[in-house]
Amino acid sequence: MNRPAKSRRVLAWSTAVLTVAAGALTGSVAPASARLDATLISHHSFGTIARGGTVCVGPLSPTADPTGGTPGVQISGFTNGSSNLTWQVFSGSSQSAPTRVFQTSARFVDHTVPPEGNLLYHACVVKSSGSTQDYDLTLNSFPVE
Repeated sequence: MNRPAKSRRVLAWSTAVLTVAAGALTGSVAPASARLDATLISHHSFGTIARGGTVCVGPLSPTADPTGGTPGVQISGFTNGSSNLTWQVFSGSSQSAPTRVFQTSARFVDHTVPPEGNLLYHACVVKSSGSTQDYDLTLNSFPVE
């Protein structure tokens, strides 16, 4: 079909407007100021942990926070069980043994560990007593809200 030039321009403009509008409705189009080059790396595990069990995610190295916030790796996790779980973060390299840099016993954790050198980090959840319990554990390469 051979359309006049004006009709083709209107069609192209309409298509572009509809594409941007559809993207905005679905959240897939970000303003230019929100397009950042930083990459969030996230390791995640969830399931049921038994007494005496340990589940770990990682390793990963911290990446730059695109908002300029506090650098470091973030451990976040929770359980819907009635007893506390032990949440841990370890640092290490190929030349050193892992070192525990954070630990807490709670039903919920959200903590940022500042970076130190070129170390890799991994996070663990530990169930020391009682019956099985659900957990959700995430380790991020920079803090997210």
